[in-house]
Amino acid sequence: MSRADDVPTLDLREPDHGAWSRSSQDEGALPSLARLVAEDLDALAERVVAAVLEEIPSYRSHAVVPTEDLAASARHNLDAMLFGLSQRRGPSARELSVRRELGTRRAQQGMPVDAVVRAYHIGYRELWAALVAAVEPGDDAATQELLAAATTAWEWVHKVTDAMATAHAAAVRTMQAREVGARQRFVELLVAGEAGGEEAARLGAALGFSVGGRFGAAAVRGAGDDLAAVDLQQALEAADAGPHAVVSRGPLTVVVSQVDDTDEAARADQSARIDAACRQVVPDATIGMGTVRRGLDGARQSIEDAERVLAVLDGSETGLFDELWLWATLADLGPRLDPLLERGTSVAAEHPHLADAVRTFAEAGFSVSEAGRRLEVHANTVAYRLDRWEELTGWDPRSFAGIVRSVAALRLG
Repeated sequence: MSRADDVPTLDLREPDHGAWSRSSQDEGALPSLARLVAEDLDALAERVVAAVLEEIPSYRSHAVVPTEDLAASARHNLDAMLFGLSQRRGPSARELSVRRELGTRRAQQGMPVDAVVRAYHIGYRELWAALVAAVEPGDDAATQELLAAATTAWEWVHKVTDAMATAHAAAVRTMQAREVGARQRFVELLVAGEAGGEEAARLGAALGFSVGGRFGAAAVRGAGDDLAAVDLQQALEAADAGPHAVVSRGPLTVVVSQVDDTDEAARADQSARIDAACRQVVPDATIGMGTVRRGLDGARQSIEDAERVLAVLDGSETGLFDELWLWATLADLGPRLDPLLERGTSVAAEHPHLADAVRTFAEAGFSVSEAGRRLEVHANTVAYRLDRWEELTGWDPRSFAGIVRSVAALRLG
């Protein structure tokens, strides 16, 4: 879901512009220095913004933080800190409250917390440099007073960054919980056959999907718990694998992804990224991938594809419905096929070398010599084993009907 939704473009609270005029005319160098720097606050804020944009890539790449927003926040932060230093005190409860609101807003805008804290440190650096530059050469008293104010300045940095970071973390947790719920609801609507409803379309769009586009789904067995779904969501985001929704559904983790509409190579690359992300989170997972289909109903069908593929996979394999569609579809028939396949299943259990010969013969393009090479036996040995399979099952593996039934027994039995 878009983190920039309903985020105001300027600071949540305006500073109290009358504070300086109402403040007491404290004697000493520090209040005078603070007032002197505050008189040129706009120029100082511009320097801070320029430094932030130059030194922190996140602020350059995140268009949801407009320059005027950054400039206003910088000016307000500098103004508050200068005013506090002029009174030789740390930040007040109200000033910390405003900074917490800034941390919340930056979280809503998708800005990493380390970038937010670093931006404030840059502001502090530039402010302190301005204060140092404001000291007249040879004014030892002002120099000593400014040095003594370093403790107060550090109190501002510590308390303000702590307030912003804490609020940022709380906002991120809230948004993550909301997004997890939205993803869960979205996938449940698809699975329940309500893909054509208004709610599914609204949630899909909010999650960043083009609801009329093409979707592909993956089902992951072995992920374990809801935390794996969160970890996989984050891994896919880091892999830049396109819009996706990762949810837990009982023993499975389901991934619904937007798929490139035209580029075959891009689709293959995306599938590889999804597979790699799944393996990163759950190295021993069994992964089924559904056929790419259009629209939200297509997403529902792709989820079904992926779950069906899992029924014919064992171990840490990755299987595609595009390749395993026959066996994945037949697996759904279950008991209906058992009487047809039980003879082959029984023979395979008693004579696994015959089953290996039949399976390899089919995978080798029905070439006895190639099957022999793969099994590291003579072609005549493969031929003998195929004949023996036919004797025991009554199915000729050299015929279409016989090989289909034989492989079905081996895959589904």
